[in-house]
Amino acid sequence: MILLNVCSAFFQPAMQVVIVESVKREQRLAANSLLQGTSSFLIIVGQGLAAVLVTLFSYRLNFLIDAGCYFFSLLLLIRLPKLVVQNRQKTGSLGKRLRRGFGYIFKHGEISRVLWLQMAERAAGAYYILLMYYLLQERKESLAVFGLMDIPLGIGGVLAGIIVGRWAGRLGREAVDKVLGGALVIVGVAILGLFQLKPFSLMVLSSLLLALASFSTVIITVTRMQQLASPDYLARLFSAREMLTMGTYSASCLVVGYTSEQFGSAAVAWMLALWAVGSGITWLTAAKHKKTKVSSAA
Repeated sequence: MILLNVCSAFFQPAMQVVIVESVKREQRLAANSLLQGTSSFLIIVGQGLAAVLVTLFSYRLNFLIDAGCYFFSLLLLIRLPKLVVQNRQKTGSLGKRLRRGFGYIFKHGEISRVLWLQMAERAAGAYYILLMYYLLQERKESLAVFGLMDIPLGIGGVLAGIIVGRWAGRLGREAVDKVLGGALVIVGVAILGLFQLKPFSLMVLSSLLLALASFSTVIITVTRMQQLASPDYLARLFSAREMLTMGTYSASCLVVGYTSEQFGSAAVAWMLALWAVGSGITWLTAAKHKKTKVSSAA
């Protein structure tokens, strides 16, 4: 698992560079939406197929198939045509270039704000670890039930890809800012519903709403960072983003894991919900203040 996460850390920044280099600026939102929607759809199919294979055979077969998929992906990557990348600044060591990437983030307020929003969303994303504890330890549900909860997550991701790809591009910057703040508030409310509502059908509905809001935030913020970043700093920017967002998620998971054992899932769910709602309101307030400041300057 550690090796998989390490490989993902290399893959994500490279993928963002490929999208920027190969997709026109006005088509990047649609490309990111398609990417998210396809990934989420495959979650639904993969989870269902994996459950059947584990039941009929063994978990070892699933790992073997997983390894085969990675190998097939490698073959596809090898056969991809070479991208013509414009000259980029490559002076300095890896550490120095990464520090410049962080410096670039801190010097550009809009990029810093978007990155902060992504980190806030990832911190709330630790609810998934809490969900495992809640279902398996507190409700004494089976692993099959926990696996079924991935289905509404996948459906929510597909819906996010469709809705954002079709409508977000038609909205102005101010309206999109409201969508982003509102989506984080919805994440918080949905987390609360997921752990406070006892009927399984309502838990599924909360999970679907949560995924829709969360994945919509990811698609929009990634697209905005692609548009804001200078091509010279794109790879370093997304490398720094991966470090900060995954570091935030990991730290949040540690906190959630410890506090859930100490205080129970209900109390921790309130903590995550208040964090998400507070982050969303903070984003909306900052966006409103920025609009007022720009209007005053004009």
